[in-house]
Amino acid sequence: MRSIAKHTLLIVDDEPDVCDSVHDLLRREFRVLKAHSGQEGFRMMQEEEIHIIMTDQRMPQVTGVELLTKVKARNPRAVRMLFTGYADLESIIAAINQGHVYHFLKKPWQPEELLEAVRQASLEYERLIAEAEESAVLRVEIATLQKRVDLLENEVRRLGGESTPQNH
Repeated sequence: MRSIAKHTLLIVDDEPDVCDSVHDLLRREFRVLKAHSGQEGFRMMQEEEIHIIMTDQRMPQVTGVELLTKVKARNPRAVRMLFTGYADLESIIAAINQGHVYHFLKKPWQPEELLEAVRQASLEYERLIAEAEESAVLRVEIATLQKRVDLLENEVRRLGGESTPQNH
């Protein structure tokens, strides 16, 4: 039985205590990376294979939604999670409706709630990867079948051109 590697979670929050508490809570099940700004988080996304990104909505210079929008464009399979301690409902609704967010959490969260949400996000990541792999296999099969159809059509044309009506 092969062992499954830990999924990599990137937590982005300008409050180091939040990053540390998420790291401490999830490090046994996940590889947890910490970024203290949106820019640092985006840079880490370019340097590391990130499976799940969890970001605060309210940060200096860039909001969580803005960061997740950039992440989605660059790494569409990374599962995106957003949290905030404020009821910034309009931006949360927009983020969810635009498909930038898989799950929303409200601060403060219960440790069990956070752990379960990240576990569900890791299952979603696995589903997205399996779907992409299946899609790639199907594209290859379709291309192979198209080549066979083209060869058969050429053979039919060739045979049709060779045969002439015979008088008995």
